[in-house]
Amino acid sequence: MQSSKTFTKAYFKKLPLRLILLLIFFIGAVFLLGLIIHEVIWEKEEAVDNYIFNFLAGNVITPGLTNFMKVVTYFASSTFLQLAYGCLVLLYLFRMDYKRAAEIAVIGGGGFLVNHFMKLSFQRNRPLNPLDAPLSNFSFPSGHATSGFIFYGLMVYLIWKANLPKTFKYIAGSALILFALLIGFSRVYLRMHYPTDVAAGFCVGFAWLSLSVWLMGKIKKKTDQELQGQ
Repeated sequence: MQSSKTFTKAYFKKLPLRLILLLIFFIGAVFLLGLIIHEVIWEKEEAVDNYIFNFLAGNVITPGLTNFMKVVTYFASSTFLQLAYGCLVLLYLFRMDYKRAAEIAVIGGGGFLVNHFMKLSFQRNRPLNPLDAPLSNFSFPSGHATSGFIFYGLMVYLIWKANLPKTFKYIAGSALILFALLIGFSRVYLRMHYPTDVAAGFCVGFAWLSLSVWLMGKIKKKTDQELQGQ
């Protein structure tokens, strides 16, 4: 028993701090997602959602801001993301970085499929009286929040891996994450999603992106080692 505890302690001491933090956030995202599913899907608890909608309607919503939010929300639409992912994949193919191109395609496509099947599984109807053109598909989790967080989070990852000044990486990374959060807010503002749909979408997006990047990093490292051993 003592040797097992000693091994575990020594093992975790050798783990990089960033990996430990990533694991903590991953577990937190999965836990929060489970909590939201329990409260709003199984227990049908919508008090928080309705409170936020009422607050926005009484204190925040204006015609000018509504038009702005319609522009913001476009940057996580399927039309925009398909074009953006296509450009990213072509960029890395042009640079002959085929592994990175495949990684981007798998992360983007996989994230869409995860969100699609979750919508079909939970089948939550959308809020009434949206401020934008109504949609007929299900509401939970928010596709814009999920896909937007995955795409802009992936951009942060690619920028961080690039040979760029650290100051630029921090500024660009922070701006991209804040923009992803703003897209999520736009879905609530426009009443296209309940706030809990968006929170769940962020959880799914973060969990999928972090898991995908970690797994593909492990696969890439193993493949490189095998090729070097030949």
